[in-house]
Amino acid sequence: FEPGETWVYSHSGTATAGQYANTGTAVATPPVGGDVSDSDASHYFGSVPGISIEKSTNGEDADTAPGPLVPAGDPIAWSYVVTNTGNATLTGISVTDDQGVTVTCPGTTLAAGESMTCTALGTATAGQYVNTGSVSGTGPAGQTVGDADVSHYFGSDPGIDIEKSTNGLDADAAPGPYVAVGDPIAWSSVVTNTGNVGLTGVSVTDDQGIVVSCPQTTLAAGESMTCTASGTATAGQYANTGTATGTPPVGGDVSDSDASHYFGSDPGISIEKSTNGEDADTAPGPLVPAGDAITWTYLVTNTGNVDLTGIAVSDDQGVTVTCPQTTLAAGESMTCSASGTATAGQYANTGTAVATPPVGGDVSDSDASHYFGSDPAIDIEKSTNGQDADAAPGPLVPVGDPIAWSYVVTNTGNATLTGISVTDDQGVTVTCPGTTLAAGESM
Repeated sequence: FEPGETWVYSHSGTATAGQYANTGTAVATPPVGGDVSDSDASHYFGSVPGISIEKSTNGEDADTAPGPLVPAGDPIAWSYVVTNTGNATLTGISVTDDQGVTVTCPGTTLAAGESMTCTALGTATAGQYVNTGSVSGTGPAGQTVGDADVSHYFGSDPGIDIEKSTNGLDADAAPGPYVAVGDPIAWSSVVTNTGNVGLTGVSVTDDQGIVVSCPQTTLAAGESMTCTASGTATAGQYANTGTATGTPPVGGDVSDSDASHYFGSDPGISIEKSTNGEDADTAPGPLVPAGDAITWTYLVTNTGNVDLTGIAVSDDQGVTVTCPQTTLAAGESMTCSASGTATAGQYANTGTAVATPPVGGDVSDSDASHYFGSDPAIDIEKSTNGQDADAAPGPLVPVGDPIAWSYVVTNTGNATLTGISVTDDQGVTVTCPGTTLAAGESM
């Protein structure tokens, strides 16, 4: 090894993590004297970069589904805690989200062991949601390191629906089914959870104070139940509204309402019969000469609250009655008519109106009317001196003797006679005790 000469020795190895130092020592023997030596130290740092990310949703480390329940439409806050888990400073740190969420970080460099929190905001959508946050950084030796973490939430979108029926009909609009007054009413309400979360405290109320019974108070998403109520039909148009309410896991209660209707049918009919224009409910009614024309009218009125059909008017004496129509709206009237010829004596006939309502049995009403068929007649039986001398010669009477005539006047008809007078064709003055005779009476 000549003076001024340089030799180069070499050695190789594999870098280990962290700070490393080793010292080289050269020893040599000169021609005379003791050995000579020299030492020199050298260092390297074994860079082992590492990074981790821990993502949270609304403060929860929701690595697995479903994560926190959040009402759809509410704000979502994501946080991404990024930590340098290696032994060297990382630069160029960036955080991204696979759902396109914009992530904001306070810096891009982290010393070994240092952490920072990045954030992002959004709005909850309905249903199960998952997104993944990813972080990358560059070590001092140019190594790229990264990590990823998922987070979840469930967008709660609760809903409830009620469909109310009356006697099996979905009578959303009036009038609904016709029900006879006093008949039973059965209401059913199909309640459905139309949302994506379970509901508790489910109840159904009725705005008319009807008590509604339900088989349960909870409904899973998509589940239905039928609630029931009962009552008795009242007259006229009726409407009641059922309201279903339920409580979701988060957020306010949900509710829905549905109306239903029925019409309480209270049918009625009246008939007012007249004879020759007189409402002759009781005898004798108008006096009509036997053989004269008789006209009967039948005023038929719908006194109920529903239309009547199939209206027919009959007469118990077989009189043929003619009506202008066979239907009557509520409150409507029509006049039917019949005709005949007066017969002698007291006469009574009864008109009956029958009609069919939308529900329930037929309704009817009857009314009697009277007339008296007047058949007047009078009879006179004349006697001379007590003998009924209808034919000559009659009794023999001495000239100059008194003659006494008697006239038995009898009402042989069926009606009272007034203004009775008796005359004699020979100018004889006839005296009567009165001028009126009842039927069958004599003077």
